[in-house]
Amino acid sequence: MSKTEVKTPVLMRDGISEVSVHALALRLKSNWKPFNIGQFEQLILPPLPDLGLSERIQLVRQALKEALPDDFRKAVSIMVDSLGPEIPEHGLENIDVAGPNGFIVMSQTAYVARYGLEYFDLSMAAFYQMTRRFSAEGSIRYFILQHEQQTLKQLDSWVHDDNFHVRRLVSECTRPRLPWMIRLPEYVDNPAPVLKLLNKLKEDPSLYVRRSVANNLNDIAKDNPALVTATLQRWNKKPPSKEMAWLTRHALRTLVKQGNPEALTLLGYPQSIKLSVEQFRAGPKRLVLGNELKLRIKLVSSEKKPVPLMIDFVLHHMKANGKLRPKVFKLAKKMIAPGEVLTIEKRHPMRPITTRKYYSGRHEVELQVNGKIIASDSFNLQV
Repeated sequence: MSKTEVKTPVLMRDGISEVSVHALALRLKSNWKPFNIGQFEQLILPPLPDLGLSERIQLVRQALKEALPDDFRKAVSIMVDSLGPEIPEHGLENIDVAGPNGFIVMSQTAYVARYGLEYFDLSMAAFYQMTRRFSAEGSIRYFILQHEQQTLKQLDSWVHDDNFHVRRLVSECTRPRLPWMIRLPEYVDNPAPVLKLLNKLKEDPSLYVRRSVANNLNDIAKDNPALVTATLQRWNKKPPSKEMAWLTRHALRTLVKQGNPEALTLLGYPQSIKLSVEQFRAGPKRLVLGNELKLRIKLVSSEKKPVPLMIDFVLHHMKANGKLRPKVFKLAKKMIAPGEVLTIEKRHPMRPITTRKYYSGRHEVELQVNGKIIASDSFNLQV
């Protein structure tokens, strides 16, 4: 590739392509001679280019139903025997999503979720093998909804599995708000069964698993912040290891951004500080879209010992209805010494972006330190 040539990024939907479909067909044929490769590919390939990832997953799932035996027990046995090699001992980051361990596996887990609810043990055995190739985190959630206690018992038996992809499945599939997957409303309201599993995974030797635990807690915190902070307080009662300290920070990231006092206290940021604001200025007062908002901050500590500060600013954007909507931006983490004068300057671009529409009018800016608003200013944006 030349220096001027730009490599086209691989889209997630391309994980299910003509190449991966044909590779799956060949593996299925090798394990069940009546399998009709031509019929299977004809069901999938013509409409494939116009479909997104989730639609492609379901299209392959439907084709599997038509091309494999009607008996779920025979069909799932053929699929499991046709799986690609297991994922090596690392995460999914380096997996070829268009290969045998890619998104094509999700079509097979979707098949199990759709047609295997009456065959619990057989379906769990299939998920166990499939998650060792990619992940069954989305499909197993249908079993949580339909067979909660049985599935929880199965997940509990997997928390000590030798394969960390299986252990990670326990945490990932129970996330109440797992992105792009069906929600688990009962665990949004009451995540106690989830926390029971996470408690057994919190000190897992694999960072891959602990990251999933932290992400699960971050999900739970969106609806049950006090429960998450209380759980982490309990987990941190003894001097925390560096692994537990990392998990705690990662799990509290949403609450920290919101300025949750219990979360910030857990991370060592005190809520009561003798701190004076000598200056907080946002300008220019008339800002044309496309230019930079400039912040100037001067803080003075009256404490008798050094104090850690988490400094953020909250920008209240004008919306179409004339109301303001806040968004928190990270500014700095500082240790301020007794009597120290801390000066911070920040340039924040106010440029058109695809994820936000700007409107003319008064915008407010607030200074947030350790979760508390301690100063404010405003400017007028001209679009």
